Amino acid sequence: MRRYILLLAALMLTTYASAGILPKLQFGLRAGMDYQVNDFKSAIEEIDLKSSTGWFGGAHATLSWGMLGIRPELIYSQNKFDIESLDGSVKMNKVDLPILLQMKLLGLVAVQVGPTFNLMTNTSGSGEGAVWDIKRPSMGYAVGAEVEIWKISISARYNGSFKKSEVFGYTTGENKISTIQLGIGYNF
Repeated sequence: MRRYILLLAALMLTTYASAGILPKLQFGLRAGMDYQVNDFKSAIEEIDLKSSTGWFGGAHATLSWGMLGIRPELIYSQNKFDIESLDGSVKMNKVDLPILLQMKLLGLVAVQVGPTFNLMTNTSGSGEGAVWDIKRPSMGYAVGAEVEIWKISISARYNGSFKKSEVFGYTTGENKISTIQLGIGYNF
């Protein structure tokens, strides 16, 4: 009797999986370029935070039901930008956890959108005797697209903040941080 129940359960599971009721699970790795754009506003107008290019790397899992899916990721990124006119720089390391909704178009292109949660691991620097520190909001958004051919993917994504960050140092001010990520990945 147990054999028949196990056989029936296996048959039902196989039927549901082939019918698309159970999600397809896929894991992958991503890495690439992280271009950071800063919009710094302070009482001292001659201070300018220059945009810079860094790198990112991380892993993702995709649960998909046909064309639709959910894609959580864990991304570490590192960036450094110069503080013009103060001869200084700020190093910014962070961990992002985007949870994206994904829609596949034509079987190759995936459009992704969703919230991203940020944890700053290092946001410090110095220039002209001042120590700089950036407090970034803990939540933002991500919008992007990815092309997957075989197991290789090429992606482009914009990450933005819902509100401005506070900057402490030579002067205090607000900074709206956004990033553009171009990456390549491998899906298992």
